[in-house]
Amino acid sequence: MKNKKRILTSLAVTALLLVASISYILLSDRDSYQYYTGLGSGLSISEDDQRLAFSYYQDGREAIYVSEANGKNAKKVTKPTKGQHRDPEFSPDGSKLLFLSRNAEGIQSLFITDQDGNNLKKLSSDAQHVSEAIFSKDGSQIYFSSMPAKDFKEWEAGTDEGFDLFSVDLDGKNLKQLTDDNRLAMESIALSPNGKEILFKDNTDLYNFNIEKEEVSFSKFTKLMPSEPFYLTLSPKSNAAAYTAVSKESKNSSLFEYELFLKNLENGEITRLTNLEKAVVSPVFFHSVDKILLLEHTNWPQDPNKFKLMTVNLDSKKTSEISLDLPASKASSVMMQAVDYTINSWTIGLLYFILLFLLTLYMKPKKVFLPSFISLAIAVLSIAASIIVAAMVDPWMGIGVGMMSVGMWLCTLASFLFAFGIKFYRKKA
Repeated sequence: MKNKKRILTSLAVTALLLVASISYILLSDRDSYQYYTGLGSGLSISEDDQRLAFSYYQDGREAIYVSEANGKNAKKVTKPTKGQHRDPEFSPDGSKLLFLSRNAEGIQSLFITDQDGNNLKKLSSDAQHVSEAIFSKDGSQIYFSSMPAKDFKEWEAGTDEGFDLFSVDLDGKNLKQLTDDNRLAMESIALSPNGKEILFKDNTDLYNFNIEKEEVSFSKFTKLMPSEPFYLTLSPKSNAAAYTAVSKESKNSSLFEYELFLKNLENGEITRLTNLEKAVVSPVFFHSVDKILLLEHTNWPQDPNKFKLMTVNLDSKKTSEISLDLPASKASSVMMQAVDYTINSWTIGLLYFILLFLLTLYMKPKKVFLPSFISLAIAVLSIAASIIVAAMVDPWMGIGVGMMSVGMWLCTLASFLFAFGIKFYRKKA
C-alpha cells in the first residue's frame, strides 16, 4: 500500500514537471542569443580605412559600434530598445551609417544614422523585409534588396514573391522599386567601381543591374566564380573576389570547415588565405592596403555564434586578431540561463519515459501494457500531426513535431520492453 502511495506521489510530481517543462518551452523565448554577449556577424570599413563598424551583443541586445581600425576606442552608436541592430555600412565619406533592425518576427527594416548615432531615420516601409543595403557612389542614394514582409513570414511554406532591388534618398523620400524579378535571393550586393552598376548574387549566379538603363544582365563574373561561393565580396577595384568555401580536407568529413579564398579575376588564380579549421564569415576588403577584415566563427557550428575579429594579409596570408575593448555582460541572469540549459527536449523525453515507467509499475498485472499502448497511439497521432503542420502551417514546425514523435516512439519501445520485464518478473515471483 505504501509503495502504491509512493508511486502515485512520484507520478503526480513527474506529470507536473513534464507539463511545466512543455509549457516553458512553448511559451518562453528560446532564442539562443537571449543572454549572449559578443560580436555579431556584420562588418564594414570606412573608405579611409581608419574606422571599423560592427554589431555587438550585450546581454542579448545587439547594437552598432564603431572603433578605430586597430580596435581601440570602440563606441556604441545605436541604442536599440526593441529590435536587434546589425549589418552596418559606412557611407562613402564616412559620416553616416546604414544598418538593419531585426524585430522578433525576423523582419528587418533599414535605418540610417550619423556615425555618432545622431539623426536616426527609418528608410524602409513597415511592409518591407530588407536583406542588404549599400550607398551609391556619391552617397546621395541607398540601394537595397527587399521583399514583402508578409511573404517573408511565409517564405518556408512557399510564396510567389521574392527579392527585388529598391532605391531611396537619404531622407527616406523617393522610395522606388528598380526590379520586378521576385528572386529567390539577392545577396552580396556591391557597387561597381564607376558606380553605374550594382552586382548581386542569386543562388550561385551573379547579375549586374545597370542603374541608368534599369536593366538586369547576367554578370561576366559568374563564369569566374567557383560553384558554391559564400560571403562573396569584390575588391574595391573589382579585380579580385574574396569568398568562403568548404576546405578540401573537410569535404569528406562529418563537419564542413569554411576557409577564406581569394580569386584574381584577371588571371583566374585562386589563393587560399586561411587555415583556421573553423568557419570564416563576413570578409571585407580594406580600401588602400592588401588586407581583408573577417570574423572567425570559433565555436562553429554551435549557437550562439562566437566570433573573433581578424585580419589576413593578402601577400603573406598571416592572420592577426584585433582586440576590441567592449562592455562585458552586466545582467545577473545566471539562474535563468541554468533553467534554459536544463529544460530542453532531452529533459522532456526523460520525464516522459519516467512517467511511462511509473504508470507501468502502478498498473495491475493484466493492464501492465496499457501505458505503452496509449503512448503508441499518441506517437502515431503525433506523426500524422507533424505531416499536417508541415503542409499547412510551417515546415520547420512540422519537422519539430516529427522529431518529438520519434522521441515518443523510442520511449514507447523502451516502455514495452520494461512492461515485458515487469510481467516476466511478476510471473517468476
